[in-house]
Amino acid sequence: MKKTTAVALATLCLASLATAEVTQGVLEKGPAYSALFSASPESGDLIGFAFKTQSTVGRAILQSCLPGLLCKIEKSATRPVSDALSDTLGQKFATQPAGWIEITQARNIGMAPVVFGYEKTLKTRHGMVSVREEDNTLLLKGKPIKPAIEGNSGLDIVANYELGAIDVLLLQSSGGTACPALFRFVNISPGGVLRVSPEFGTCSDIIYPTFDSKVGVTVAMVGFRGPFEPIADRKKAAMTKAVYRWNVQGPLSENGKPVR
Repeated sequence: MKKTTAVALATLCLASLATAEVTQGVLEKGPAYSALFSASPESGDLIGFAFKTQSTVGRAILQSCLPGLLCKIEKSATRPVSDALSDTLGQKFATQPAGWIEITQARNIGMAPVVFGYEKTLKTRHGMVSVREEDNTLLLKGKPIKPAIEGNSGLDIVANYELGAIDVLLLQSSGGTACPALFRFVNISPGGVLRVSPEFGTCSDIIYPTFDSKVGVTVAMVGFRGPFEPIADRKKAAMTKAVYRWNVQGPLSENGKPVR
C-alpha cells in the first residue's frame, strides 16, 4: 500500500471516529461482505468502505441503498481493517481499491444524486454547447439544435462522454415535485447534432451514470412515486432501480428493452 494511501486511510478513520463524518460511495453488494467505493479526498485513490452484509450495519445500509448507486451515510464510524481481512476483501470484489476501511456504525442512510457536472455551458470537441436560461433551450454554437430541446423549469448538462468521433451529452430537465427530473441523450458529431434520444427516466433525480467505450453510457436511477401517492408506494418505488443504456448506433434501452 502506498504511503499516501495509508495516511489517507488513517486520516479518514480518525476523522470518522471523532466527528461521525459522512461516508459515501457506490454500493457493491456481496454474500458475505458489501462495500461502498469512493475516491479519497486526500489522495484521489479509490477506497473501499466494507461491512458485513448480514450485520446490523449491513442490514441498515442495504435497506436504504441499492447496488450501483451512490449511497450516503450522514453519520458513520469506521476502523482500519486487518491485513487478513484486507486480503479476503480483495478476493471478493471486482472493484479493487487502494485500501480498505470497515464501517462499524451507520445512521441517517440514503441514496444521493451525483454532484459532478450540471453545467449550463460546456465546450465539446464539436463546438460550445449552452443552455439559454430564459427559456431553457439547448444551443450548439449559439443556435438552437434541431429537433429543439427545452427543459421544463430548468435544463442542465449533466455530463459529456467521448465515444469515437461522437460527443454524447446527458441532459437533465428539471420539473416539479410530481416529477423532479427527466433525462435525454444528445449525440454531437463533427457535422452537428446527429441523434437525440427520447426523453427518459423514472422522474427521480437520483442517478449514477457510467461510461464504457464498448457499450456506451449507462444511467442507473431509483424509482419514483409522487408526493400524493401512498407512503408505502413511495417507499417501495424508492428501492427499485431502472437502468438505461445509450450508444452511438442502437436505440435507447430501459432494463434491456428498447424505449420507443
